[in-house]
Amino acid sequence: MIGPLRLEGKLTIITQKTNVEVYDFDFDLFFQCSHPYHWQDQHLCVLRTGAISDYQNRYEEYLARGLRLINSPEQHILASELPAWYPHIQDLTPRSVCFYSFPSVEEISESFTFPIFIKGARQTSQHNPELSIIRNPAHYADLSLRYKNDPILHWQKIVLREFVKLAPASGSVPGKIPPSMEFRSFWWNGYCVGWGQYWYQLPSYSTVGIEEGLALAQKAASRLNVPFLVIDVAKTVEGKWIIIECNDAQESGYSSISPQVLWRNILEHIES
Repeated sequence: MIGPLRLEGKLTIITQKTNVEVYDFDFDLFFQCSHPYHWQDQHLCVLRTGAISDYQNRYEEYLARGLRLINSPEQHILASELPAWYPHIQDLTPRSVCFYSFPSVEEISESFTFPIFIKGARQTSQHNPELSIIRNPAHYADLSLRYKNDPILHWQKIVLREFVKLAPASGSVPGKIPPSMEFRSFWWNGYCVGWGQYWYQLPSYSTVGIEEGLALAQKAASRLNVPFLVIDVAKTVEGKWIIIECNDAQESGYSSISPQVLWRNILEHIES
């Protein structure tokens, strides 16, 4: 059930339980909340309802009810889809090429060497290694068939990315690509309001050099200029920081970041 709440009298949030541990958060337990059902004057609003389909219609629907979603439809696309955000930060992230249909092995071999990272324009298939890394031409044939039948990937444009070796994190997560020194950061109008390790399932890993990683994320956030944005960064085996991907923060899980701290920081940047 979708429920509206007014957070500390400053921000309207539309919530819906998704049963995803690192996404759901009970605001009423930690903040002073009211639950209005009528708004005027286009109150600022954030969706926390999981993956958002048909964002344009959702934006117009809430605008008609007196609520203005934090990200415009254009900003939502810019934050969410690699073909939109990549041109703005291509010097900060692995080289990528988007395709509308699967290219031939000969075609991709002109631009990439194996292994090659593959994903949808919006997301991976839950970091499934068999659908994320093309090991060789023979594997490509099998992977392309599985991609077309995958419930998450089949509707997305295809993105091939240069495979960059990342500094490994200790431990593993069943059914996922090998975890790396990757961190998630949330940005509210250019301010970092929260960051933490991406692989929340693992024990704490080193944050050495994270200031450099966050500075890179800030550079990307400044270029994209999306009001509520998530940027994931990672350290390579050579010690260089790179942008892994960007997302509309309304759809993004918290990873290891404290939701209470995150939203408290956001409220501090909103005038009553």
